[in-house]
Amino acid sequence: MYRKLLTLFLFATLLSASVSGAERGFAIIVDNDTYAACKAEIDNYRSVLEKEGFSAVVVARVWSDPVQVKDVLYSMYQNHNLKGAIFIGQIPVAMIRDAQHFTSAFKMDQELFPYKSSSVPSDRFYDDFDLKFDYLGKDSVNNLFHYYSLRWDSPQKISSDIYSGRLKPTLYGDEGYAQIRGYFNKLVAQRAKENELNIITSFTGEGSFSNSLTAWKEEGHTLREQFPKAFYDKNSVKFLLYNMYPYMKDIVIDELRRDEMDLMIFHEHGMPHRQYLTATPMSIGIDAYTAAARRLFRNTLRKEESPEEREKMKQAWMKHYVVDSSWFAGVSDPDRILKDSLDDIRTGIVIEDVQQIKPNARMVIFDACFNADFREERYIAGEYVFADGKTLVAFGNSVNVLQDKSSSDLMGLLGMGFSVGEWALMTNILESHIIGDPTFSFKGEERAKIEFYSNDTAYWLNLFKTESNSELKGLALHMLFKLEYKDLPDLLVKTYDISESYMLRLHAYHLLQYYNTEHFGTLIKRSLYDPYEFIRRKSLYSMARIGSDSYIPYVASVYVNDYLDERVFFNSMFCFDMMDMEKLSDEIKRQFADNKSYYDKESALENFDKTLASRRSIAKMADAVTDKSKPVNVRISAVKMLRNNAYHTKVESFIKVLGDKSEDLTLRVKLAEALGWFTLSEKRESILSAFKKIASETDTDKALKDELLKSINRIEVYMR
Repeated sequence: MYRKLLTLFLFATLLSASVSGAERGFAIIVDNDTYAACKAEIDNYRSVLEKEGFSAVVVARVWSDPVQVKDVLYSMYQNHNLKGAIFIGQIPVAMIRDAQHFTSAFKMDQELFPYKSSSVPSDRFYDDFDLKFDYLGKDSVNNLFHYYSLRWDSPQKISSDIYSGRLKPTLYGDEGYAQIRGYFNKLVAQRAKENELNIITSFTGEGSFSNSLTAWKEEGHTLREQFPKAFYDKNSVKFLLYNMYPYMKDIVIDELRRDEMDLMIFHEHGMPHRQYLTATPMSIGIDAYTAAARRLFRNTLRKEESPEEREKMKQAWMKHYVVDSSWFAGVSDPDRILKDSLDDIRTGIVIEDVQQIKPNARMVIFDACFNADFREERYIAGEYVFADGKTLVAFGNSVNVLQDKSSSDLMGLLGMGFSVGEWALMTNILESHIIGDPTFSFKGEERAKIEFYSNDTAYWLNLFKTESNSELKGLALHMLFKLEYKDLPDLLVKTYDISESYMLRLHAYHLLQYYNTEHFGTLIKRSLYDPYEFIRRKSLYSMARIGSDSYIPYVASVYVNDYLDERVFFNSMFCFDMMDMEKLSDEIKRQFADNKSYYDKESALENFDKTLASRRSIAKMADAVTDKSKPVNVRISAVKMLRNNAYHTKVESFIKVLGDKSEDLTLRVKLAEALGWFTLSEKRESILSAFKKIASETDTDKALKDELLKSINRIEVYMR
């Protein structure tokens, strides 16, 4: 009965809005109370969308769970050409579990930590209609939170059908309604202006990319590829680094306040309430260094409540650094605590700052953890879009994210007139979200010429061949991938080999790994030496995920020769225990012997031996998986290591545990899940064969069978 009433309601609503099949459908999902309080502003927004060619429909009601929302969206998608949606006010939040392979880094233990913190708030529940979930229940405290487990028979890859944005106020009641009214008033005012995206500032905070200058410098090259029209004077595009000035916060605020600012990009560490710009401020001179060191000592001591432990720390520091007790003075002094606290505030932007800043950057990208965590009452991304100023949309993450991920794929589309939602549709992950209006776009002529929603392989192939713009060629590759163009692997290899574009080569690298051919495994032997640092970095990561001993000379070469390339060098060490460690040790020592550039080769070899011993020790911990003398909880803990450490050489022994019916069922289920992370492994055929055999046995427990089938589907995503 509910679905019939829903269908009738939608039919009447859409009919009154004069929807035509050719128009782009757009859903404005809002709760009743918010709509009643903000009706004029929301209706004004809808009118603006209709003038721009959308058939925008306001759907206001009391939403009791996410399925109600999804049913509305899916009906509009099937019948009324729905392209996107915005969720305004108190809209249910789907908290996703058992889908950590959809995230870039999130791997919180779901058994050890509470549901709220170990789940991922994600609107992919709404915008990818193919994903399937089991309902686990509603949060006992927050009625908006509903928990879902990703099913084994769901697609194991995100491919959103529509784009979405969320506008959840950071204040309650009338204050929250005032935020929404204010947002739509400034949005409508700004959308009346034609504004090109040609003023950009990128800030890289301390700790991002391990402070690697070789990683940081590449953004100047990639942004010039993506936004060539923006590089017209010294103020049009700026690249700021955490250590350019003692307190970069003041400079960053000035950039955010620039009236003409279009796009602000933050590469930084973050929490829902804070952006970490700098840690220890840059110091010049003995006095400044001394003050910084004393402040660091005091702050560290304050984290330790035990007087005895504090005293131990002091004694250890005095001995190690050859300092006296005066270096720790003021730990408990109220005036010093206040001053240190104020100094700390100067190293980052906190929620309370944003309203005072009144940011004008029309769009802000938070390449950071938690800045868009709309689980919280207040969160940084929300404060930006609701603050006075001209910020209209933010793009950020609801949980922690990986540093070693590409945060700028196809970003140049934004400068061509594509909407923020259309761009995000091509790049989203489980935790990434648009905060604000997803239909917002900058002025650009190219968008009108592109049939973005075409499902014609011939159209995209022709666009790729005839288009000179590397971003549009990249878009065409992604569309050909989505449409399963059969000759794409060969095209990707050719594209990588002949393209001068950093980003186009990166697209080829990204997409090629999903094919069950030799192309990718061979390509990364070349891409390891790519001019683009990020491709080099990820190539080593892929070598570790594949695990072939044929990569040992390449890993050794990077370790011996590329130690100034910090992130790439780090990834070479990650490879050590993913391959035959004895062969790798011999090869690295051979290459050290041939190398003539080290001034202290003995010290370098000593560091290598320590690193290898450390990785060997980590790898040995995984032996507990197969050790029946160990307690089950210890063995399960070792299993969880395999998500980040694909120990290919141990796969056969893991499979024996998996197939042993006398083993603990929970251990076997966890192992089936962990081996599902071996998506690129050279042993994945063996894994799949074992999984299918065990899953087909009539006496296999349902929980184990479901996990086996889920992992089979996960691995086969990378075996087109």
